[in-house]
Amino acid sequence: MSVYLNTDILLSDVGMEMVSTQGLKFVMLPFKIPHDLPQGTTVEWRHNNVEVYKYTDVNVDSQHVDDRGRTEMKEDALRTGDLSLTLKDLHLTDSGVYTCTVYNKGGHMLLQKSVTLRVRESQPEVVEVKQGLRSVQLPFETTSVLSQDVTVEWRLTEPKYMVVHMYTCGNDQPDKHNQIYRGRTEMNKEPLENGDLSLTLKDLRLTDSGFYTCTVYNKDGHMLTQKSVTLRVRATLVGAMADMLPRPRRRRAPEELGNRNQEQQPLIAESRV
Repeated sequence: MSVYLNTDILLSDVGMEMVSTQGLKFVMLPFKIPHDLPQGTTVEWRHNNVEVYKYTDVNVDSQHVDDRGRTEMKEDALRTGDLSLTLKDLHLTDSGVYTCTVYNKGGHMLLQKSVTLRVRESQPEVVEVKQGLRSVQLPFETTSVLSQDVTVEWRLTEPKYMVVHMYTCGNDQPDKHNQIYRGRTEMNKEPLENGDLSLTLKDLRLTDSGFYTCTVYNKDGHMLTQKSVTLRVRATLVGAMADMLPRPRRRRAPEELGNRNQEQQPLIAESRV
C-alpha cells in the first residue's frame, strides 16, 4: 500500500490524501487532536456527505452508531483526542472525500478535517487454461451485502469491449449478451445470496483470451464493487483441430424466424425437418 499525504482543517486546518489498494483488511483515516474534548461533544464522519459513523458522548455515556458495519473508532476517542476512523474490507467504491466534524453540546462546529481516500484496484487475478476445455471459471466472491435489485455485469474490456454476461433483478439477461458469448456463459444459482459472482465460460476458444471485468451496480446505476480477471487460453493441437470442425448452428428463436423474408422461409422449414 502506498500512501502520500497532503492537508486541510478548520481552526487548525489540516487535509490529507491517501492511496490504498482494494481488498485490504482495513485502512485508518487519521485525525488526532492534542487535547481532550468536553462532555456532550459529537464526532461525525461523512463519506461524500453521507454519514458513515457518529460518536456521541453525553453524560459520560458513549453511544456508537455504525451505519455500515465496516467503520470503527476507538472507545476512548473523546478522552484521548484520537478521532481516527478505521474502514474495513476496502472496496473501490470507498474512494472519495471523508470529512470528520466535531460539534459541541450546542451543535456548534469546533473542528473539522477532510481526508481524500483513493482505492486502487488490486493486481488482477490471472486464470490460465488450455484450449479445448469444456469450461473455465472466472472467480469473484464478495463479502458485500447485495440487494436483489442490483445488476451484475461481466464485460470483456480487452482486446475488445463487449458484454459477456448480465444478471439483474434475479435473472440472467441473455438478450444483453454479445452473440459471441450467447449460450456459453453461466453464473451460479442465487449469486446475490451467497456472494459468489463467478462466471463460467464454456466451449473455450483462443479468442476468449482477454481482460474481463465484473461490475456490480445498484438500481440507480452507481458502482458498488468490481473485480477484474485476466484469462489466457493456450493453444493445443487437439483444440486447434476442434476449432477447424464446423460448429453446430444455433437454433433460432421463433421471433427471429418471423423476421426473415419469404425467400428464406423454405430453407428454415427444411432445416427443421
